[in-house]
Amino acid sequence: MGISCVADIVRVHGKDRADQVALVEGERRVTWAELYNRSCRMAQAMRTAGVGPGDRVAFLDKNGIEHFEVAFGAALLNAACVDVNWRLAPPEVEYIVNDADAKVFVVGPDFVPVLDAIADQLSSDMKIVVIGGHATATAYDEFFSACDPVDPKIPSAPSDVAFQLYSSGTTGRPKGVMLSNENFFCSAAAHRQRHVWGIGPDSVNLVAMPLFHIGGGGWAMVGLYEGCPSIIANSTPAP
Repeated sequence: MGISCVADIVRVHGKDRADQVALVEGERRVTWAELYNRSCRMAQAMRTAGVGPGDRVAFLDKNGIEHFEVAFGAALLNAACVDVNWRLAPPEVEYIVNDADAKVFVVGPDFVPVLDAIADQLSSDMKIVVIGGHATATAYDEFFSACDPVDPKIPSAPSDVAFQLYSSGTTGRPKGVMLSNENFFCSAAAHRQRHVWGIGPDSVNLVAMPLFHIGGGGWAMVGLYEGCPSIIANSTPAP
């Protein structure tokens, strides 16, 4: 089985490289089998929350393994992940999440104040999930841990949207920039990775830029496509 869409990255390596390390964050290490398992559970939880093909799932947090569980969980449903710039002010976050019509909004613990500031302005049918827990929203682990680790096996075409990034909005409101499976694999083409960038299955990929940026999230997918371990550097706001 080859890799023809973003979801296939975790499907293929989850079986072929099951016991090998996929992600490293600090002292935490996640194998490909573990990542596939958790992504399948996440996909099932998202489907229960109403996420289907073509829908959007928003994510607001600094770099971490949870990003990939959410991104691959969405991809397994042929839905698209919207990583929100965590440097934005609450009204800007609210605009992007609503503009994307996100069915699920996952928020990291550092951004609970942002969530609390905009919660009453978000779509009423949006499922809010908070990493680490929250007084009123669903806790991240609770959201998907009880779900079965079953791949929904929803197909994705090359032209289907895998990620939606937002522009800076220098000419007005930020615009959603839709990146398809094909867009990602143009940059992840084997000849470029292996002969220009020198990345292969035995490499170690450092992911240092914020994952909401193509230089972070896109670069991470380059290493993940090859199945090599990716070291996730946690981004912090500049002083």
